[in-house]
Amino acid sequence: MNQEIYEELLFARTLITDTKGESIFHVLKDYFIEKAIPLSNIISVATDGAPAMVGRYRGFISYLKQNVSGVLAIHCVIHRQHLVAKNLSVRLHESLHLVIDAVNRIRSNALNTRLFAQLCEENDEHFDQ
Repeated sequence: MNQEIYEELLFARTLITDTKGESIFHVLKDYFIEKAIPLSNIISVATDGAPAMVGRYRGFISYLKQNVSGVLAIHCVIHRQHLVAKNLSVRLHESLHLVIDAVNRIRSNALNTRLFAQLCEENDEHFDQ
């Protein structure tokens, strides 16, 4: 993909007045108009579940569905995992952080990644870089 396509897939704009669903929708709509992208290109949207996003009558998704029939709305998977992780027991939370630290250390440089891949291979374990 070229740089122009990436810019059209991700953007950040400041909400001038408020954080209501209608305002969020208008910022998105204005961006799509500016870039000459039809709203009908939207097939799915993932949100954090906030009322401004998912409110039945005045949430962002309700405004989007009024303009794009058939759009699929889902709760963001990463946000769900974060919500679950916030409520883990202390012991499980600490264990999770140990695993995250280990993965980050392995991935931090190419030598560590190659050594870990070799260790996995020697132990008949699958490692996908």
